[in-house]
Amino acid sequence: MGLLRIPNLAIIILTQYLLGYCIIRPVMLMQNVDPPLGHLNFLILVLITVMIAAGGYIINDHFDVNTDRKNKPGKNMLEGKISVRLALRLYYIINGMAIVAGFYLAYMAGSFQLGLVFPAIIGLLWFYSSRYQRMPFWGNLIVAMLSSMVVLIIWLFEFFMLLKNSGDFVNVINQLGAINKYVWAYALFAFLVSLFREMLKDIQDMKGDMTTGYRTLPIIWGTQLARSIIATVIILTIALLGFAQWFLYHKGQILPFWYLMLAVQTILVYLLYQVIVTKENQSYGFLGTTAKIIMLAGILSMELIYISF
Repeated sequence: MGLLRIPNLAIIILTQYLLGYCIIRPVMLMQNVDPPLGHLNFLILVLITVMIAAGGYIINDHFDVNTDRKNKPGKNMLEGKISVRLALRLYYIINGMAIVAGFYLAYMAGSFQLGLVFPAIIGLLWFYSSRYQRMPFWGNLIVAMLSSMVVLIIWLFEFFMLLKNSGDFVNVINQLGAINKYVWAYALFAFLVSLFREMLKDIQDMKGDMTTGYRTLPIIWGTQLARSIIATVIILTIALLGFAQWFLYHKGQILPFWYLMLAVQTILVYLLYQVIVTKENQSYGFLGTTAKIIMLAGILSMELIYISF
């Protein structure tokens, strides 16, 4: 269903399950500690994330009808395929369910205030769609931050659940640093890839964005400077990923080291080259898809890290 961006939601589910079951839980189980979130509550947390993301896509389509008519004719589901009334009703229902479920999990984690994270994210998605995506860089930054939250939210709830059991917390405390390194590494990777992908999309959508009053980075500063910024972010991603590979190599995790080299770094270098040489804005749709492939390839490395523990 185009309205909900099913492939994107599938990537969210894959990311969170791989992080939970290939990184966080194996480390805890090695210390004879049962993962405190549990299978059912983990599923609920994933469903909450998916519902909030789906709601974000709905409200984005609502605010982007006129722009999408120029940039992606016929692809916005609110352009005569689904009524705005039905879409907004679905938006409020799934976000309401997500908020209720979120406060349930926060209560189970012993911190009811933790549930405020979910309405805050929903509000941020609303303001992104209604205002910030029209502004230079701010919209890109918000999407990148929310992409990293897909990773961080899992560890946030696992950690608060762990705090409730002092015995388990003491048993696993020496491994918290290791979990943090992996979680923050993947969160930073998601942030950077999402950041340059969103900027690539801004170049692709320039024509429609200009006619509807958007003031995105390439519109304000020109495509040449925008391409330079994108190239810089890609180079930063390559460098930081190289540092992560060095860390894995020195821990004896050779399989994920070579996977990241061949399946992620190679595509990053290819994308960097294409950003430098590609002049036609229409070609940036392919580059955006390439960025999504990089994201997926990076996420899949969690399975190899699990194997190499």
